[in-house]
Amino acid sequence: MPKEDKPNIVTPADQRRKQRSAVFVFGVFLVVILAGLAATVLLVNDGRNYKRLVRKFGLEEYLLPAPPPPDLRVDRQRQLQPADRYPPWLLRTRLERSALFEKNTFLSPEERCDKVGAERDAAPEFTSANDDWECLFFESFGTATEPASLFVQARGSLPDVLQSFRIKLSFTDPLVERAVADETMAIIDRFGIAITRETRDYLANKISRREDFTSVLENYRLTFSREMMDDRRHNLLVLPRPPKVACGEPAPPSPDKNLRPIYRMPIGCLVSNGPPKPLPAS
Repeated sequence: MPKEDKPNIVTPADQRRKQRSAVFVFGVFLVVILAGLAATVLLVNDGRNYKRLVRKFGLEEYLLPAPPPPDLRVDRQRQLQPADRYPPWLLRTRLERSALFEKNTFLSPEERCDKVGAERDAAPEFTSANDDWECLFFESFGTATEPASLFVQARGSLPDVLQSFRIKLSFTDPLVERAVADETMAIIDRFGIAITRETRDYLANKISRREDFTSVLENYRLTFSREMMDDRRHNLLVLPRPPKVACGEPAPPSPDKNLRPIYRMPIGCLVSNGPPKPLPAS
């Protein structure tokens, strides 16, 4: 008995399977075409576009070949005269400013506090108790409804150890902002905080521009910051950095053995801040 042929029936599942196969083949073909176009664009002109793209994403170390080592020739060293290779003005030895050594005059904390209010209308207030002292000074500027002002607070211990020096600045009157900044620098000088001219110019520039900063300069840590997010009020804080090595003592060894000096030299001192010793009675 002849075998009956199966009917050729295409189900919806078969149609979806054929459609997915056609979409997959078309997607592979499209990817190959786009990859070829991208490769052509990147590799033309000796791969200039490819190198530009790699450098843009910072992948030179991974996607670019390492540059060839330089062709160095080891030869005997020859010492050349610098005058033949450099202009004379570059070899001229000179200093930015000449060094000047001054004798440091000893002043007690009370005398330093009195100098803060020298030639001013307001007088400073000095108090001491249990070998601790404090100097307070307040001055206002202008005739506005809310006048500009500065408040000085210096603390320390006897005989003359400064622990902190703070100035609260209020720039509430735009007409006297320059006067407040100039008086701030004048008070620093009158109180006797020893800083170089470069540090003084740096500090004066920051205060006049009302720019917040924190810096370690010379023997002090200086901080100038706004008070409670108010652009009109700032705090200037000067914290002395006590020396870790006394005069005549060798410097402590560095924790890194590669940075330790071969010959340990003692620290010398040029001036003394101590009170003058009384002469013996004859």
